[in-house]
Amino acid sequence: MKKMLQWIKDHFSYFKTIFIFSVIIIVFRELLSISKTISFQQLSDIFQDLALWKIGLMFLIGLIAVVPMIGYDVILNKILKQQLDKTFLIESSWVINTINNVAGFGGLVSIGLRSEFYGKEKDGKAVVRALSKILIFLMSGLSIYSLMAFFLVMFVHTNQYLQQYWIWLIGGGLYFPVVLIVSLFRKDEYIGDIDRQTRFGLILTSFLEWTGVIGSFLLIGMLMGVTMHPLQVVPLFIAASVIGIVSMIPGELGSFDIMMIIGLSALGINREVVVAWILLYRLFYYIVPFIIGVIFFIKNLSYRLNTRYSGIPRELSTEIAHKFVVFLMYFSGIMIVLSATIPEAFSQFNWLKQLNPLSFHIITQFPAILLGFLLLITGRGIAARVKRAYLPTIGLILVTFLYTFLKDFSWGVLIFLSLLLIIIIFSKRELFREQLVYSWEMITIDGIIFLTLTILYLVIGVYNLPTFPHHNRHFISFFFFPSEKIWFSGFIGILLVTLFSYLFIRYLEGKRYQLGTPLDEKRAFTLLTTYGGNTDSQLIFLKDKEMYIYTNSENQETVLLQFKTFNNKCIVMGDPSGKKEDFPEAIEQFITEADRWGYLPVFYESSEEVVMYLHEFGYDFIKMGEEAHVDLANFTLSGKKMKSERAVMNRFKKENYQFEVLQPPFSNELMSELKQVSDEWLGSRKEKGFSLGFFSETYLQRGQIAVAKNQEGRIVAFANIIPTYTTEEGTIDLMRYSKEAPSGVMDYLFISLFNYMNEEGFTYFNLGMAPLSNVGTSKKSFIQERIAYLVYEFGSRFYSFRGLRDYKEKYAAEWVSRYTLYSRDSFIAYVMIALLIIDNAPIEKQKKIHGVRRILRNRYQR
Repeated sequence: MKKMLQWIKDHFSYFKTIFIFSVIIIVFRELLSISKTISFQQLSDIFQDLALWKIGLMFLIGLIAVVPMIGYDVILNKILKQQLDKTFLIESSWVINTINNVAGFGGLVSIGLRSEFYGKEKDGKAVVRALSKILIFLMSGLSIYSLMAFFLVMFVHTNQYLQQYWIWLIGGGLYFPVVLIVSLFRKDEYIGDIDRQTRFGLILTSFLEWTGVIGSFLLIGMLMGVTMHPLQVVPLFIAASVIGIVSMIPGELGSFDIMMIIGLSALGINREVVVAWILLYRLFYYIVPFIIGVIFFIKNLSYRLNTRYSGIPRELSTEIAHKFVVFLMYFSGIMIVLSATIPEAFSQFNWLKQLNPLSFHIITQFPAILLGFLLLITGRGIAARVKRAYLPTIGLILVTFLYTFLKDFSWGVLIFLSLLLIIIIFSKRELFREQLVYSWEMITIDGIIFLTLTILYLVIGVYNLPTFPHHNRHFISFFFFPSEKIWFSGFIGILLVTLFSYLFIRYLEGKRYQLGTPLDEKRAFTLLTTYGGNTDSQLIFLKDKEMYIYTNSENQETVLLQFKTFNNKCIVMGDPSGKKEDFPEAIEQFITEADRWGYLPVFYESSEEVVMYLHEFGYDFIKMGEEAHVDLANFTLSGKKMKSERAVMNRFKKENYQFEVLQPPFSNELMSELKQVSDEWLGSRKEKGFSLGFFSETYLQRGQIAVAKNQEGRIVAFANIIPTYTTEEGTIDLMRYSKEAPSGVMDYLFISLFNYMNEEGFTYFNLGMAPLSNVGTSKKSFIQERIAYLVYEFGSRFYSFRGLRDYKEKYAAEWVSRYTLYSRDSFIAYVMIALLIIDNAPIEKQKKIHGVRRILRNRYQR
């Protein structure tokens, strides 16, 4: 027996769940059977007959009825000796009580919520003691009304139907006397330790609460014009409430409704009227206060979360609101244009009509098309977060609001436009950009929408031509247009909108501001020599890129970024140069400023360290390849692996080839000789810039040049050594040879450079990147990298990716990954196209500068 009792105790929660679900199923079946006898048309007529002022009064009654429950929380905090902010107390109390009204469970939900809202700063045992005092008096008001109702039923009137509930009324009525006696005579700290003032306050609060409940129900019935006897309705209402609370079903849903429908029908009130009465009561006493409570809850929760998490929740909510308003504007614009383009479809298909938030009946074709496209255009400005779009968007919505009010008055449309206007007004902080840079991504999205709607409109115009064969017209009957004249007016509207679109985009673009500044050689050189650089730093002196210099809090220029702008993308070449400790702040400032002016930075051939920085800014990345590093201190030609390289060095030594490192400045004669070697190497190819150096005398004059000379002392190959502004890493840029250079000259030059730089104290030599090397080799790699892997595997017929990797492999002691990082607002395809164009664009002919990708890094083939 004990085992059985213990088993029941262990599984009590399951029995309780089964019981609740059983009650819900029974109640649902009863409601289903009752609904079959209700005329919903008559129910709809009852709602429509209510005057607006009556609805407003019902709304006010429901709010007033909830107010007395705030007394519970005032008394609770008095017991806990807490002084809370009045606004917080009222809002929290409203949340607790309205949720409890809907949830039910005999007030247990309210106890849990009060513990959460008010008990965090207090000892748990003290909170439990205080809550126990509140809990036992929660139903005292209902109990008092139960006693009053019992005497009404038994002694004031003799309605046979109501007398059957005497057992429920007396049962509910006994609760208050028992609780009162126990609280007076019991001396424990949970129930008995209550002073007279607190006890009276709790009883009065509960009585006023139930007065509000009963009063709101009766007053709503009176406003509906229900003919009733209040002294008969009150006992029925009390009995139904007692049964509902005993059942502990959320909100007394079902049991209360069934009793009231059956009971009031038995008292002679029409069943449809009773249903409408209960619905209005639940709406204004339960639902409306609950919605207000939810608003208070979200407000308090958002404030706490925002404070706790450093403002991030507010940023997320405004971001969501911004995306929502953009969606509404685009969706509304598309639906309006479609309703004007295929009006018959919106007449034939009710579901399509319901989708249109701005369904007009009187608006003519021309204004509808004009309005729809204008919403799309202003939606672009809001989507791009451009400040200049704020006032035009508000103006357009106000014009739409006024036009709707005058031409086709509709509460639904006006409410929708008001909601849209409110969201836009409160989203003003999200509009921070100074200009619109109309990106390829924006053009793609807008182009698809505009072209689809325009082509659809043109197709329908052709379809409605008298000369068009219409033997299959019944299949697309909604393509019919009211008249050719109306269609033509809409077409004129599209043409005007096209012109307006262009003008509005130009207005949003303003006077184009370009990020960064042209090269200032003195500032750049000072920064690099003071704080250091990397293998890409010297490329700034090619003068084909803009520079961005970060100034720290001490007004010192410490970080340099070099980039080129294409469309809305600022493509940054390599890692930042300068003081590494300031890199995060510099990158953040650059991204913030770029965002302010409508640009999206793309970081090209960046290191893993920069990847980690940019991860914090939500950047995606794709691996571009690996960079080969030669360990200079341990580099040797000994061993079987380097047999062919030893042979090359021995051969060049026997043939009296010489390796020299020339120091700037260089004579005109030397530059001419180097130019001849470079031109022979280029052949018919054109120089390219950005990520690699090109033959520029001013550029070459800034560093040492390593040369290989033949027996006659003529230069047959050269490579310019570019400063890295560090003692750790050495590298070269251009590496070119003439037609008379023997095979293996590049190996000779490389190995000689390794020995030279080792003697100069460098730690390793940067051989440059092997594009797409070790990219996408794992099945778990990003899809972009898997595609790049296919390019690597099957693209050798056009470009020797694998050959370049194999050549550098014989020298490399370490491979370092390089990445391209881009904002998630960019399409990866457009990012790669921009990189392809910038990295392969020929140098301007008028500058007489030719360029090529650094052969060492990307194109050298053995």
